[in-house]
Amino acid sequence: MRLKSNLAQGRYYYSCDGREMPVRDYWQLGRDEEGRQVLVSQRLVGAERFGLEVGAVLDKGLVTECELTWRDEVDDVTARYRLLCPDGDKPALGDDIEACWTGPNGPQEARLDGCARLLFPLMRIFMGPLLLKLQQCERGLEVVSPDIVDPSQRGKLLAPRVSHRSARPMSGAGASQGAHELGADVTGFIYQGDEAERDAHCYVDRRGLLVGYDWPSSTGRLWQVRLRDLEWSGALGALG
Repeated sequence: MRLKSNLAQGRYYYSCDGREMPVRDYWQLGRDEEGRQVLVSQRLVGAERFGLEVGAVLDKGLVTECELTWRDEVDDVTARYRLLCPDGDKPALGDDIEACWTGPNGPQEARLDGCARLLFPLMRIFMGPLLLKLQQCERGLEVVSPDIVDPSQRGKLLAPRVSHRSARPMSGAGASQGAHELGADVTGFIYQGDEAERDAHCYVDRRGLLVGYDWPSSTGRLWQVRLRDLEWSGALGALG
C-alpha cells in the first residue's frame, strides 16, 4: 500500500529488564490516492532486518483490509486480509473476514465468520484501536490475526489464527502514576492477549495511540515498549 500523503509517524522502542533490544518498529500514517486512512508499519530485528511489514486501511478504528509480508532467511511469505462487507455498506464489526496467504503448496484462502471478531494485523501501532474496541465488550472478543507463532512451520505462517482477547481500564494509584508518566490524557488498560502476553499493562492516549506497553515474560523478565520520535499533524483527530 502506498501513501499519497504522510500525516504522522513514530517508532516503538523495546527493552527487556531495562536493556534496549535490537528491534526497529516504525510506522507511518497517511492517506492513499482514494483518500483512505492507511497505516504502514514494519518491525525488523537484528542486522539482517528480518521481520514483518504491514500496510492496512483503517475506518473508524476497524482494520478493513491489510497486506503483510514476512521476511526471513528462508524466503518471503505474503498474505492479504479484508472485511467482506455487503455491497454498498460501510465496513463494520461482524463482517466476515477473507484471508489469502502463500503457503508452501501454493496460494491458500479461507473465509471466517466475522461475528464478534476483530481483524488485527499484529503490529503495535494497531493496538490502540484494538484496546478501545475491546473495552466496549465486557467479555472481550475473538481476534483474527496472521500466525507468526512458529515461522518454521511454513504451512501456518501468516495463516489466520483466532484467539480470545479482552481489555479493562486499570484502577488505583498505580494506574494513575503509570499513565501520568507517559503524558497527558493517557488511559491505562489491563490487556489479556495471547499466551505470551497475559496481564499486560497498556497505555493509550486520547488520539487512540498506544504510547506504552509492559508485560512480564514466562521467564519473569519485564518487557517494555515505548512510543518515541512521534510526529503528528494538527489536521488529524483520532487514529482510525
